[in-house]
Amino acid sequence: MRRRDHAAARSVEARRWGGSSRRSTRPARLIALAPLLWVLAGGAAWGQLPDLVDLSAQYMPGAALEDPRPTRAQVTSYEVSVNAPLPLGDKTFLIPGATYHVEAVSYAGALPGFDELRAFHSVDVPVLFVQLLPRDWSLSLRVAPGLAGDFERVDGGLVRVSAVALATHVLSEQLVVGGGALASYSFGSFLPLPAAYVDWTPTPHFRLEAFLPGFAAAKLTFSDRVEIGLRADVAGNAYAVRDARVTGAWPCAAQPADDPATEQDERSALPERCVDHIAYSVATAGVTLGVRTFGSVWLTAHAGHSLLRRFEPMNVDDDGIPGGGQNIPNVFFFRAGVTWRLPRS
Repeated sequence: MRRRDHAAARSVEARRWGGSSRRSTRPARLIALAPLLWVLAGGAAWGQLPDLVDLSAQYMPGAALEDPRPTRAQVTSYEVSVNAPLPLGDKTFLIPGATYHVEAVSYAGALPGFDELRAFHSVDVPVLFVQLLPRDWSLSLRVAPGLAGDFERVDGGLVRVSAVALATHVLSEQLVVGGGALASYSFGSFLPLPAAYVDWTPTPHFRLEAFLPGFAAAKLTFSDRVEIGLRADVAGNAYAVRDARVTGAWPCAAQPADDPATEQDERSALPERCVDHIAYSVATAGVTLGVRTFGSVWLTAHAGHSLLRRFEPMNVDDDGIPGGGQNIPNVFFFRAGVTWRLPRS
């Protein structure tokens, strides 16, 4: 980060990702919880057992970052997750796993002095415990410690932990319902939330599934080889920023001399305006397609449009940077993947 005039300094992170006051950061943090629950939610109806392997990539075209919009950012996301179900008994399972996610960012039309932060990473190591109970009940407990940041430097500030407790009940062969709670601790903030689950399969060829606050989906299945449906979900993350271009510059660090062209005194740091981490949230809706190739391996595609995109730069106290938060213009997206599902026989 280089010295800027007063107007640019007031929106110092608008050129990078965005930010706001604490009151406006809570919706973004609720959205950012969703990807931590994705593995659990997708398999909750059938004993809460997740997929064995899942690989995916998502593309969104470039969009303007700020008014008067001289800089455009294009985000491509990649994710890989693996899980290893370990039966501890006829009705008890332990499923350790690992997930790696990266947001790769490229820029166009960047002005001089703009810090191009290129990649944000997250690594999580979830452990899921599932107990099938009498009278068609089941209990799932999941804890997922991890790290999230630009990985320019690794410290305790990158550590986060999420946890989920979910009870489900099979009301009939067509309907499964559930509820519970989830919580996340990261960057000094603890956030608990209620959770609800429903899986309705009125016919062998149609399924409606929702896990709130994560996703809702409806799909048709043909000959157990093709799936077509609609899906809406929320995703996002919070990433620590340790890039020296940010941490070593004002307002994060005091500078040897003051710039007389600005109203600020760069010889004194402003911790409340120093970016410690960035929250990126996105909600999407679109059409899904899945094709089973062999065994339980599926090729998947998901195309649609974003409903919400927002960047929120936060300081070390998990407060928003004043004047920086912004909604990003919505765009179409395309997601493709390969999934190795747990065989059902």
